[in-house]
Amino acid sequence: MDSAFRQVIVVGDPEKERVRAAIDRALPIIHDRADVVDVDLEGTGPLKPDEVDLVLVFGGDGAILKTARRLKPKLPPVCGINLGKLGFLTGIRDDRIEQALPDVLAGKYTITTSMMLDCVARRAGKDRFASRAANDVVISRGALSRIVPVDLLIDGEKVAAYNGDGFIVATPLGSTAHSLSAGGPIVETEIEAMILTPICPHTLSNRPLVVPSHRRIEMVIGDGSDEMAVTVDGQVFQPLEPGDIIAIAPAAERLRMVRAAGYSYFRTIRDKLGWRGHLA
Repeated sequence: MDSAFRQVIVVGDPEKERVRAAIDRALPIIHDRADVVDVDLEGTGPLKPDEVDLVLVFGGDGAILKTARRLKPKLPPVCGINLGKLGFLTGIRDDRIEQALPDVLAGKYTITTSMMLDCVARRAGKDRFASRAANDVVISRGALSRIVPVDLLIDGEKVAAYNGDGFIVATPLGSTAHSLSAGGPIVETEIEAMILTPICPHTLSNRPLVVPSHRRIEMVIGDGSDEMAVTVDGQVFQPLEPGDIIAIAPAAERLRMVRAAGYSYFRTIRDKLGWRGHLA
């Protein structure tokens, strides 16, 4: 059992109608057991968690991904209260706030740790864009553009030239997101690895690749397409041009997710992906 949390930031997704009501239910529980340093419902600008033990995020998976990018430079543990649809990342369901939240604040929880990625886009030797990703970095084409040509380099060695609808570099946490829908494998979140998944490759032998986290990944955008872009966690968007280089490396910080007592990664996979059979 871990120690109790004493200093808490509450973050809410302003686009979800139920967030305000859920926070109103949760605040008396939190106040009885911890100090609320801030309640942030704006969702803009960096958070300053220097003296914070826990960040409670009310919303869906997207709200957690956004919050993880805003927590700089320190990244305290994050606990999500699910007010979205899927809720892969959240630790507490909305209908269990009154039961699970007091236990978490009292120290009855577990923490899972997942690597994050630092993504930099370079053009003519100059950095033009940088972002941190908890789930994935995706190179994709516009609605009317042609194929996306991408050269993949690992530690400076050319691995393959991909032509298709795009390319994904995902963390294990993000292996159940866009990468999974593109045919990538599910990788347990605490494994230190990067999942490289082509999107609809024109060469059928181009398959997903899993590499250790210490590898240095570079994707070079080739000629022949326009309206290309890189997207981070499905939220941060940057247009690309032929010749741009997307460099990806593991971030120094790890995303620590607080899970209510009794959490099971494999039960979550079964429930969210509908794996039934005789185990149901």
